[in-house]
Formats: sequence, structure tokens, C-alpha cells
Amino acid sequence: MSFLQTIFKPIANLGRFWQQSFNSVFFRWNLIFVFIQLIVLIWQFGNLPQQVPLYYSLPWGESQLVSASTLFLIPTLSIVLFFVNHLFAIGYSEKNPLLSKLLILNSLLVSFFFLFTLLKIIYLVV
Repeated sequence: MSFLQTIFKPIANLGRFWQQSFNSVFFRWNLIFVFIQLIVLIWQFGNLPQQVPLYYSLPWGESQLVSASTLFLIPTLSIVLFFVNHLFAIGYSEKNPLLSKLLILNSLLVSFFFLFTLLKIIYLVV
């Protein structure tokens, strides 16, 4: 199998992959969570103070604070993980369907928890 066939074989299976009920439902919910993150952040960005808490694992005080624009990392990471997990899920869908479904589920859970974290941060400071 040539290198190009290795790359394009998962892409050829893309239509069949998204036609499966499990994959399409979780794909849509994942996109909804990412878009809600972006919409809420853009909508409330003008109301945010210059610095907001983000790093809750650090000691209380100045070390937890970042500029408000750094909150765009949350939806950005969500989008990146969404694409990476879905690309791997498409690649493993024939060889290991359970791993493929777990990757999609993981992506959905990460997007949901990122949305929850973003909402908590925004409504804590607004």
C-alpha cells in the first residue's frame, strides 16, 4: 500500500463514517458545544474585566489571573481536540470501532467540560 493510499483511504470512508447514527449525533453535539463556547465568549467579551481567573490549580491570587483574551484558548483547544479526535476516529473506524467511538465520545466530553468551565469563569467575573 503506497503512502498516498494510506492517507486517502480514511478520507474515502468519511461519508460512510458520518452516516452511522452514533457518529453523526455526537458530531453534531460536539459542534453545538464548540459554537456555544464561541458565541458566549464573543457575546460577553466586552463585559469581562481585563484579567480573569483561569489557572485554578495555581495558588490563589495573581498567579491565577490571565488577560481576558486568553479565554479564547478554551474554544481553540476544543476545536483542535475535536478535529484530532475525529481524524483518528475515522482512521480507526474499520480496524477498531470501539476505539473510534471512544475518541468521538472523548471529544464530546472535552467540549462539554470546556463549555462548562468557560461559563463558570464568565459568570464568576461578570
